[in-house]
Amino acid sequence: MSGHQVPDHFAVLAFNGDQQADAILLWEGENYDFTVTAYGPWGHVTGRADDCFEALTRIREQIEPQGWLLGVNGSRRDTWPSGMCRDTGGFLVCLLRPGLRPTRADLIQTFHPAPCETLATVAEQIAFEEQWSQSL
Repeated sequence: MSGHQVPDHFAVLAFNGDQQADAILLWEGENYDFTVTAYGPWGHVTGRADDCFEALTRIREQIEPQGWLLGVNGSRRDTWPSGMCRDTGGFLVCLLRPGLRPTRADLIQTFHPAPCETLATVAEQIAFEEQWSQSL
């Protein structure tokens, strides 16, 4: 298989306490203008930003007050995109391990499924990234 195609939609799970629901994430855009839309029990919400990770973050900020977390790698407590990830559209995030700089092996797909126990709010994810930065 040559080349890397990123699908324009992802079927994902969303979590709200003990509840689990199906959701769909759709993205479109290029060149620092991306729109991501999430369809789920909350209806549909849209985020627009320079990269898909930031657009996903804007969606999360809209659904988190209702208790929903999206079950994708971009919503994990221990992930954050590097500058290079952001420059290439935000489709990849780095797994962050305290005291260690990410390697190529730590790059994972932003929209791929993540286990419920790894998920966090935007605020928790930002706090983890700040603690990780200070650990280097």
